[in-house]
Amino acid sequence: MEDSDVSLLVQEHFPKTFKKYFTSLPFLEQAGFFLWPSIGKSDLNKNEIKLLKKIKPSGCILFKRNFTDFSQGKSLISNIIKICERENHKFSMPFIISIDEEGGRVSRLPPPFSRGKPALEFSDNNDEIGLENQILHQAFVAKGLGINCLLSPVADILTEPSNPVMGDRCFGRDPITVLKYTSLVNKTLLKEGLFSCAKHFPGHGNTKTDSHKEFSVSDVSLNTLQTREWIPFKNLISEKIPFIMAAHVLIPQLDAKFPATLSYEILTKQLKKSLKFKGLILSDDLRMNAIANFYKENRKIESSITENNPVSLSEEDSYLDIAAIDALQAGCDILLSCQSIEREARIAHSIAKKMKNDKLFHKHMLEKAWKIYFILTKTQKK
Repeated sequence: MEDSDVSLLVQEHFPKTFKKYFTSLPFLEQAGFFLWPSIGKSDLNKNEIKLLKKIKPSGCILFKRNFTDFSQGKSLISNIIKICERENHKFSMPFIISIDEEGGRVSRLPPPFSRGKPALEFSDNNDEIGLENQILHQAFVAKGLGINCLLSPVADILTEPSNPVMGDRCFGRDPITVLKYTSLVNKTLLKEGLFSCAKHFPGHGNTKTDSHKEFSVSDVSLNTLQTREWIPFKNLISEKIPFIMAAHVLIPQLDAKFPATLSYEILTKQLKKSLKFKGLILSDDLRMNAIANFYKENRKIESSITENNPVSLSEEDSYLDIAAIDALQAGCDILLSCQSIEREARIAHSIAKKMKNDKLFHKHMLEKAWKIYFILTKTQKK
């Protein structure tokens, strides 16, 4: 039996001891399995500490606002891990400290940390050695800080030259080039003992709008997705990439109503069943305006871009109660929401309430929790 078959078998038939452990936790702690929040500044305030202890998320995502220097960043990460540690050692799993560290425009570590070059520069110059060296440097810095997950590589193909959000973040304009360079990134990160994450499925390279700011549409057929956009993703799945991030992109020819993050057709039927992805599906930031707009929330553009703007404590975000459940039911395993645990606590409460009142949903989440535990511990042991 192949390794992928073993993983599927174990995921579907979790031991009774895990069920007993999971269901013994308070509902908010159960909900924490499926949430990676962020924090507002470079240190934890009292309320963030209180909420982290209560919810115990399985990971977090950090940004520039969370770092001032190496020593401070390392101390902050150590504190977060200690606060979120779960008591049951039999089913302990690595706490995920994730960061969008691609190089170029998307580099979350501020000076004096080096920024690095964008993806397209490496592929345009046929510079595999330079890319590998950059990834090794990023891995060295990440491990020194205590970061164990780089949300990379970008597997999107730059087929729309005017694309405002992807551009030089992509490794190329054709699937074979993108496949080659994303494979190099993935293999290097896994070899260095870090979790990697391909993004943004089902493909954000053919859009003309930025999903941070507004709704994004990719008007491509299933055949085009299979023979172009999904070629790099298929290869990364064969390489056992542990995480894939869903995009807030609408593909009308696959699902005319729901963007990918909320689409059962795209995430479960296509990514999980058709492409046979056995790892964890991460949502992109649920606070991005593409999702807010889907739920008829009209907000200022800045409210969804927290990298260059202060964390908002006043924006309307009631839609998150529904969006979190919809994303989980569509196929997401982990929800990213990138302002502060003070704002993201409502997501945990929403999941907890749904589990408490809906037995079928609770069973579904138990299966997800086992999958999260199994994938994180299995990948860590490689």
